[in-house]
Amino acid sequence: MNRSMRHKRMMYFGIFLCVALIALILIRQCVRSAFFSSEDRINILFYGEKPMYFSLERGGEIHYVTTFGADSRTDVPGGYGTYRLGALGKLSLLEKNPDLFRRTFSRITGSMLDFYFYPEKDTIYFGSQEEIALPSLSTLFFSSSNASFFDRLYLWSQFAGKRRAAFEQVVIKKIRENDEILLSDKTFQEQYLGYFYSKQLREENKTVQILYQHSYASALTVSRIIDGEGMRVVDRDTEKDSQTGGCLVTENTSSSFSLTTTQIAHFFGCRMASAKGSLSDIVVYLRDTERDWE
Repeated sequence: MNRSMRHKRMMYFGIFLCVALIALILIRQCVRSAFFSSEDRINILFYGEKPMYFSLERGGEIHYVTTFGADSRTDVPGGYGTYRLGALGKLSLLEKNPDLFRRTFSRITGSMLDFYFYPEKDTIYFGSQEEIALPSLSTLFFSSSNASFFDRLYLWSQFAGKRRAAFEQVVIKKIRENDEILLSDKTFQEQYLGYFYSKQLREENKTVQILYQHSYASALTVSRIIDGEGMRVVDRDTEKDSQTGGCLVTENTSSSFSLTTTQIAHFFGCRMASAKGSLSDIVVYLRDTERDWE
């Protein structure tokens, strides 16, 4: 075999490996996308001049939408204090941390935000106007997001054909204080807690205990989000024997983990382990995660 033939074979083999690798990545993204998600409700944020939060029931007809004004102020988890929502995009860009969208709006609504879309530019928005508008094709496919291509494709299929009337509006009560508009997340959750809950998680009826080391505020925020998803938090307490390391979720099980444990671990970035809790089926050890939610 001459050198030219060997070179061609090596080139074809390299092309084959590249194509196979790309196909493997695409298949992996597809399998992990919303197309194959076990969740019965998907929550999406579209951040911009007039942020909107949609909660879609998979295979159902109960959908919600919540609107926000850019001048509204709220606490940003992670120790950032109170910020105008119109400046949240600038903050996330400066901090190089778009996950601030997920944490902030999950805290406000008491639900687990699955996907968020935001503009690439560090524009600061002003104004108190709120408006409901279904996302455009360009927003779904060309905005920055934590959604993969297949997630975007799935969300497009969910919004396609729907009209404004398909969504029930959920209104967040606002408080005026020193000429500032504050979002009352506590009032919102008292009024709407459970609107975005997952039927599957509620039917599992698992009890959850949250253990924290330093920040009760973090435990309270995490508790509201877990409660809002239909899970049942029965206790918040300090961790007696403080351990270092990341968040840990334990469940009293000798077989596979429940959907409740899996959902909590996935959303808060925790490890999972089997262990018997004294007060509940599931125990969440916040540990290093406290900083993200305080």
